[in-house]
Amino acid sequence: MTAAAGRVLARMDEELRSLWSTPPPRGEPQKARACTMNLVVVAATPALADEWLPVVDAVIQNVPARALVIGLDPDAKDDFEGSVSAVCTPADRGGGPLVCSERVKLVASGALCDRLPSCVDALCATDVPLTLVWLARVHAADPAFTPLARQASRIVLDATRGSLASLAHVVRWASQLAQEGRPGVADLAWTRLASWQELCARMFDPIRLRPLSRQVTSVTLVQAASGGAGVATEGALLLGWLATRLGWKASSLAGRLRLVRPDGGHVQVLLRAQAAPLVPPGTLIGVNVQAGADDLSLRGEIERGGEGQTDAAIWRLQVTSGGRQEPALEQHTRLRGSDAARLLERTLHRPPRDEALADAVGWADELRGEELACT
Repeated sequence: MTAAAGRVLARMDEELRSLWSTPPPRGEPQKARACTMNLVVVAATPALADEWLPVVDAVIQNVPARALVIGLDPDAKDDFEGSVSAVCTPADRGGGPLVCSERVKLVASGALCDRLPSCVDALCATDVPLTLVWLARVHAADPAFTPLARQASRIVLDATRGSLASLAHVVRWASQLAQEGRPGVADLAWTRLASWQELCARMFDPIRLRPLSRQVTSVTLVQAASGGAGVATEGALLLGWLATRLGWKASSLAGRLRLVRPDGGHVQVLLRAQAAPLVPPGTLIGVNVQAGADDLSLRGEIERGGEGQTDAAIWRLQVTSGGRQEPALEQHTRLRGSDAARLLERTLHRPPRDEALADAVGWADELRGEELACT
């Protein structure tokens, strides 16, 4: 750590202390400090860190924490700067003290990016766990990620912002650590998919349709056009979840993905890209599942809502029995995926260990790129 960085850290430590030691101005309520964790958010650029400041402020009003929001600029000249503020919940009508969290904003530039772990350690609150939110790709030799990850009780990534390969790398890295002290691994894209998973499972909710979950014949994924030929992260994770939950094995024939059910039947996988200007490229916007056995079959669809309804979805189910179509079912629901603050908060409240995520990531990562490029 350089002398300049040391002076900045000493100043911020003093400012953190003064937040609670200085009496409030006359007429203002007292501030009560609350802290359940160190929430360390590392962004690939200072601009992205600025974008996440209001997100973190919203989260720590419901999940009290000492939050460090850090922007990295490794290509700039060596520099280190920061500021401190209190983020408080609105005052209650009873006149009680404000419940406040601490938020630290940091920008590390040049060689000081490599020394980030020691700077973070100096600013973290003691005796509470550390959650690391890493909003960048993860490289095997990253001098900042690994030391921070080893201190964390949970690591949160966003595979749509980084990559599926980065998520798979972190899952493998964590699995190689001793069980005691092994960090949990979570992903914002995986949390976004929770609604899609629930809607897929709902297709087989009726007791008479449950056996059809073992007789799926095709899956079609529809994603927002991205300029690439392959399936994007959200689609790959959902396909990995379906495959690992239903026991499908992957194989390849002439460069195309073939999925084999436990009974030996094949599952056809199709990928379609569609213009969707209101959502980021690669976002999952539709799923079609077909299954059938003997004289019973179903076709289930999930379609992201139309213009102005990016968080809405239409769920449809068409059942055919004995050669006759039954009345179709249709439901409108919310996907709960676009608000970053709620998404992070939901992720923090999920169980720290998620074997389904590890299984789905491992399955999807084993596939070669050309096999995922289903057409």
